[in-house]
Amino acid sequence: MNIAQNIKRRRLEVGMSQQDLADALGYKSRSTIAKIEAGENDIPLSKLLDLSRALDTSIESLLTGSRPVLSPAEEGSASRPVGHGRTAAVILAGGKSTRNLQNIPNQFINVLGKPVISYCLDVYQNHPLIDDIYIVCLDQWESILLGYAQKSGITKLRGIIPAGDSGIRSVLNGLRRLRDDGFTNRDLVVLQESTRPFVTEDMISKLLTTCKAKGHAIIGESKMDNVQFLVDGQKTTYIDRSRVVDLQSPDAYTLDTLDEVFAKARRQNHPLRESCVGLLMSSLGYDLNFCEGNHNNIKIVRQEDIAIFTALVKQRD
Repeated sequence: MNIAQNIKRRRLEVGMSQQDLADALGYKSRSTIAKIEAGENDIPLSKLLDLSRALDTSIESLLTGSRPVLSPAEEGSASRPVGHGRTAAVILAGGKSTRNLQNIPNQFINVLGKPVISYCLDVYQNHPLIDDIYIVCLDQWESILLGYAQKSGITKLRGIIPAGDSGIRSVLNGLRRLRDDGFTNRDLVVLQESTRPFVTEDMISKLLTTCKAKGHAIIGESKMDNVQFLVDGQKTTYIDRSRVVDLQSPDAYTLDTLDEVFAKARRQNHPLRESCVGLLMSSLGYDLNFCEGNHNNIKIVRQEDIAIFTALVKQRD
């Protein structure tokens, strides 16, 4: 990595936004930091010391990408992000929807010249805190997926894993592969639905910060716009909007948290039919840690979702 990439990675590790770092350095706008991280602006030597202090690291680390030496107390601290090891993204692409009016799974539908799943892969490829990418893939789509990944330059891809017969069993297949590849309890895994292609860098960074502090975190959106009721037969009950969260994706876990959840499921002979880990944890009695998502983090399910996503991409680009 060059110094621009090292600065960006360290900023994300400590959970700072570009505006936070701009404020710490006395810049008026986040655009200055954005240009530094993009390699468009050089960094004055007079600012390097201030930059290293703001990011709680050394000048050498920013210049070379080396990690600062931690004391035993720092290394064991759950609140210090660099105390964790590798971070893998597991992209879940094992589903096949029947609601999109097309004879192709949603994750492989072409939108503006590339498949939906490639939009997810690009974000994780470019995120400095993601070390490895794995994809849990629908049977008979592996070679097509590999071709898409190669065309998009996904150099972090470490493996394509067979899907299970449910979303949660696909996660379990991914977890087993990570263990086979040497991941340990200190490592983190981000689970990403391939059909939520508008995931953002900031969303992933926020998710990882919460996960490192609490063991897991799930992106969700507070549902504050509309009045909602629970209908049970002839009875209707008003739902307090301030307490309703729309479960989304991605979600992140330490590997020991996932091991604990699946071990509890085995002890209870749980059938593992859930679509995601959040639902499994809720079924098993765990409390969930949510990070606020955004309204554009849509899931591609129906034909109209493809039209909305296409419009969002055009607006973004």
